[in-house]
Amino acid sequence: MKLFKQFSVYTIVGFLNAGISFFILPILTHYLTPADYGIISLVNTYVTILVPFVGLSTASLISVEYYNKNIDRNEFKVLFSSVRLIPLLTIIPLILIFILGSRVLPGLMELPAEGYWLLLPLTLFTLYQDNFSSFLVISKRVLLFSVTTLGKIAVEIPLTVILIVYAGMQWEGRIYAWLAAIVLLTLISVFCYLKWNLLSVRFNKGYISQALVFGTPLILHQVGKFVIDQSDKLFLAKMISVDEMGIYSVGYRVGMLILILVNAFTNFYSPFLYQRLHEGGEKEKKEIVRVSYIFLIALFAALLLLTALSPLLFEYLIDKRYEGAIKYIFWIGLGYFFWAIYTVFAGFIFFLKKSKILGYIAIVNIVLNIGLNFIFY
Repeated sequence: MKLFKQFSVYTIVGFLNAGISFFILPILTHYLTPADYGIISLVNTYVTILVPFVGLSTASLISVEYYNKNIDRNEFKVLFSSVRLIPLLTIIPLILIFILGSRVLPGLMELPAEGYWLLLPLTLFTLYQDNFSSFLVISKRVLLFSVTTLGKIAVEIPLTVILIVYAGMQWEGRIYAWLAAIVLLTLISVFCYLKWNLLSVRFNKGYISQALVFGTPLILHQVGKFVIDQSDKLFLAKMISVDEMGIYSVGYRVGMLILILVNAFTNFYSPFLYQRLHEGGEKEKKEIVRVSYIFLIALFAALLLLTALSPLLFEYLIDKRYEGAIKYIFWIGLGYFFWAIYTVFAGFIFFLKKSKILGYIAIVNIVLNIGLNFIFY
């Protein structure tokens, strides 16, 4: 019952969090053109690809070590602080690249100059916000996770409406609201870390090296996830049009309802899995298998239900300019169903710290995805 309760909380919060992009979809599709929506989607896409290169996927080490009884809490504090320092170091070369490429890169990326420069702060603060949410999940602070997530929604949705509907902004209104919310959440995370005595003025090069060795192969894992999630949008923007990519992005948002369930399960499953693997009993292993099968069966049923209800959603909530997006929903949802299967098995690889395996899998994924995109476009 306790496990079901945790999963239910994460699911409800996940659906509400999706309200940032889904529940304001009728407003965005009414006030913004497909091209505007396409720019918003492009900015989100580039932030998604930049985050693993700035964070180097090193924060995953914190999740794995949290339940390790062999590490002293004071040493964990040093490890925690050392890992959190890494993005501040890696953002520096990225800033230099952006400055040197400022005359060429915006055009290649199909972005206006303002959107181009917003990528840097969006990437850094998104990374720290995601790390905070992940830590709340792995430390089982379900209530605080819910409060901070809902608080972000309470800031981001009204501010988006104010900037677009009342201030007359276009795509930039949505982006500024996003930036304001993640900056606020990052400040809250620093306050919480200080309160929990997790930040140290002492940093350890050994822990930084350990985090890099663990996290660097996972960059390919994250890039592979990006290729699954976002590369199709870049192909549409460059090979078809930004307008069509905007229409596709609306269908993508609806199909992402399956991803909400996957993320809710992952938030529950990660601490559930790591704790039981550390205990290592036969009972715990059977619990892992049972929970995994139940979730995957329920997820496929949810995909079929979403596909059946999508035409009604577009008829009553989405502007008619975007109805062409309906044909994409099932395939997007199916992709996330297979991502859920991958997530179930990847947890064991994380636990064993064999992150190179995920890197090899990611290489195959990247080559296949990009190659097939070229062929079918």
